[in-house]
Amino acid sequence: MNDQFVLLLLEDSEEDIFLFQRAVAKVGRSVAFQFVRNGIDAQCYLLGEGQFTNRFEFPMPSVIFADLQLPGMSGLQFLTWLRQEPSVRALPCVIYSGSTNPTDVQCAYEKGVTSFIVKPIDFAQWVTRLEVVLKFWMHIAQRPIVD
Repeated sequence: MNDQFVLLLLEDSEEDIFLFQRAVAKVGRSVAFQFVRNGIDAQCYLLGEGQFTNRFEFPMPSVIFADLQLPGMSGLQFLTWLRQEPSVRALPCVIYSGSTNPTDVQCAYEKGVTSFIVKPIDFAQWVTRLEVVLKFWMHIAQRPIVD
């Protein structure tokens, strides 16, 4: 089993990818950061298909962060697929969205999201929230083994 902590971000916004990556670096934890821009690429990444066949270059994630608003396949549609795909359904998946709509939150939990976090506006809050989430997933929670 690989002990490396791998975070897969499913996000189409260049700015949010940059902020997320910068916040991960600022947190100062040893995290292998990977990202894809749409649900189809996320599926291929998780299944090790297409450009993602090399597991050394594209290791299986420890946790997935997914935006709700994505081109083609929404974050909720990706979550539905994830929870129905036997080989990866146990992976923790966090919705990381700008939405504060209670309907979005409820729907995400009904579809099996691990947690729902609202994207902060202020960069310092990005770092603070990510610090808490990474501490939880890296040092407190027991994660499933998915290879």
